[in-house]
Amino acid sequence: MKRIIEVLSKRENAIILGVGGVLLLGGLVWGAMYWNAGAVEPSVPPARAESSGEKAKVISDPDAYHAQDSVPGFSALEVTRSKINKGFAVTVKQGRVLEQVAAPDGVTMVYLVQRSKTGDSGSSSQIDALWMGPQSESAESAPIAQIAGTDEDVIRRSTRLCGFMNKDEFIYTTVKNEGSELVYYINRFSLKQRTATPLLELYRHESNGRTAPGVLEAKLAPDKRHVLVRDERSGIASYDLKTGAQARIVPASEAVKVGETFLLAPETGVGLYAAGRFQSDLWWFDWNTGGARQPFAAESGFVEAGLDAGRKLIYYNWTYDRKPELALAGDKRTLLASSGVQLADLKGNSLKRFSLPKGSKEHLEFGGYNEERKTVLLHQFQLQRAAAPTSAVVKKTTAWLLGDLKTGTMQPLQQVEVPDGWELKDMAFGSVLTDSGSDTPTEQVFVNMQDRTYYRAKWKTKQPMVLPEEDLVLFADEPGKRVFVSSLTRPDLVVAALNYKKYNWDNQEFAWLNGHWMSRYHKAADGDKIFFFQIN
Repeated sequence: MKRIIEVLSKRENAIILGVGGVLLLGGLVWGAMYWNAGAVEPSVPPARAESSGEKAKVISDPDAYHAQDSVPGFSALEVTRSKINKGFAVTVKQGRVLEQVAAPDGVTMVYLVQRSKTGDSGSSSQIDALWMGPQSESAESAPIAQIAGTDEDVIRRSTRLCGFMNKDEFIYTTVKNEGSELVYYINRFSLKQRTATPLLELYRHESNGRTAPGVLEAKLAPDKRHVLVRDERSGIASYDLKTGAQARIVPASEAVKVGETFLLAPETGVGLYAAGRFQSDLWWFDWNTGGARQPFAAESGFVEAGLDAGRKLIYYNWTYDRKPELALAGDKRTLLASSGVQLADLKGNSLKRFSLPKGSKEHLEFGGYNEERKTVLLHQFQLQRAAAPTSAVVKKTTAWLLGDLKTGTMQPLQQVEVPDGWELKDMAFGSVLTDSGSDTPTEQVFVNMQDRTYYRAKWKTKQPMVLPEEDLVLFADEPGKRVFVSSLTRPDLVVAALNYKKYNWDNQEFAWLNGHWMSRYHKAADGDKIFFFQIN
């Protein structure tokens, strides 16, 4: 079974991927949620980021090693498995789950688990890779990093899974002690051999009371040669695994800023970054090549940018000017009263612009994109304040439209209450954020592009899993802690599949595997608990 949605981040949003003959429409993004991009002027060729003059040290003729040999003292990771309704649970004794990533085979989930202890010689900490799948009765683990004599937070903040080189090996960043120094590395780990191999020494940090830098994000490029690392020392930089060459892509990006926007598309190696909310001085960068530029600075108004769900283009919602009243703040987020949508290719080159007249009481934003038909789903709305006591800003939908990328024309869609006779080949899915004061502000629509009709979902949920080849849609209802099953062709028919209130998960992301298996975890005093559920 092909996976349509994977959760690749510890943040709240998921990636929607198009599979087969059906491309999905959706405004969900990976990484930092809403941010600031645009494209109006013809772009110039990407400028290569200037070399910082630094170079990571390539580990020549590296020896694979077992991490526990470097700092002994931790026993093997202990896990216990128990049966639960529609699945099973795994308790990681005295372990803290830091991250979960689905392996390329679609049947194995990989977790990074940290354990710490304090003894006569001080504190020490170890991170293990734990991998298992719902079809297997056993769980396997091996240490990938250890540190001693310093706060456990140092290794936690610096160990990141970057991506898989192949089905058995992944790349990760970490840190270790060497004398009085903390040394930051990029390593390769083999699930098959249970060994770690150092590839690059990034830099050294003197442990003399100064705060050790943390790694904020790290992702492997599609070329499997470059790794993007954002840390508190060098900011956003790209490293060449073969030569060690470092390109600092975005200046002054070492610290996370309030209102910043930061989005990565690991499947393409393209990212966007802006230090402030709704600003046009956004950086576009490609960490395959080290290219970086600011192609959208000519936009005179606010911009709010993202990548389409299938990662085929860049979009941004824009305003004619920068009047403060166009950005309405709520309890959870700020909503933009945008007047149009600009589309650009993945290099930042302008494609097509859709707009409403200046002074219109209506607003327009991106809702999704269909690459096969070169069609954009547009959401038309009005902004208003919700009733007391929340006073949240909400978007009131006035229309959904299809925009033709070739002609620039917009055609309204007709809403239907009972979708009947719909065919899978004509279907698409769209989603927008509508409520500034809610944790689940998504409006989801099912679009029949052939007859230009749409059905609006009656519930507000996060992270749908869409399987076009099975005509299946799985919805996760966070507030009610339930999973529902529906379909693309009959989205009005919904069946409750799972109630998981009693598990009280504290992480927000679902991770999906083949066979309709879902994985989540939550913290517990005696060791974090991992759950696998199968949704039939």
